[in-house]
Amino acid sequence: MSAAVTSFQWFFWGYSLTFSHTAGPFIGNFANFGFNNVLARPSVGSARIPDLLFALYQGMFSAVTVALATGAVAERGRMLPCVIFMFIWATIIYDPIACWTWNPSGWSSRMGGLDFAGGTPVHIASGAAALAYSMMLGKRRGHGTHELNYRPHNVTHIVIGTVFLWVGWFGFNAGSALSANLRAVMAACVTNLSACVGGVTWCVLDYRLERKWSTVGFCSGVVAGLVSITPGSGYVPLWSALI
Repeated sequence: MSAAVTSFQWFFWGYSLTFSHTAGPFIGNFANFGFNNVLARPSVGSARIPDLLFALYQGMFSAVTVALATGAVAERGRMLPCVIFMFIWATIIYDPIACWTWNPSGWSSRMGGLDFAGGTPVHIASGAAALAYSMMLGKRRGHGTHELNYRPHNVTHIVIGTVFLWVGWFGFNAGSALSANLRAVMAACVTNLSACVGGVTWCVLDYRLERKWSTVGFCSGVVAGLVSITPGSGYVPLWSALI
């Protein structure tokens, strides 16, 4: 549902508010409302990438971010308010932050801010939104009881999901180079290294505390490593991914 709602919002005015060529320092305008004049002209991201392709690629970033933010609602909140939240949050939170960060006219970009693949627009914004939504919903009924003492119940699904994330993250990070060049290769390498180190480190800490190895812990560490390398993946050397 988040992908559907956000994709519509992105077509409707999200892309225009984020990446319009005549955007201001804080948010764009409606010059590309409904993908108007979005076709083969060079995009603001790269002169070698047509606007329509860039709009499609960045639309996936928006959809993923909203999905991360609304994951806190799963089995807790009602669908209709959540759908309304998705549309409004993408408009007044994600689009302005992405404009600041990635549009050359954005204030953060003009000040030299570096965020290669979405540390601020994606991970920080979605994490803060998920926390706020969770606090608004409150604790689950029966929180603290034996019936709600949740533990991982399908490790196979966790592993499969982690594999999908790990592979997909190469498109997330390396794809942000917007070209088949050495920067894209470097981003892919440091992304993989960071995921590996994150998984192993979490496993070691789990063993230190619980005296047993944990598949769920390894998967959690992999995701943590992927998230941590995202904003710097196109700028840092290989050795830095290990620390």
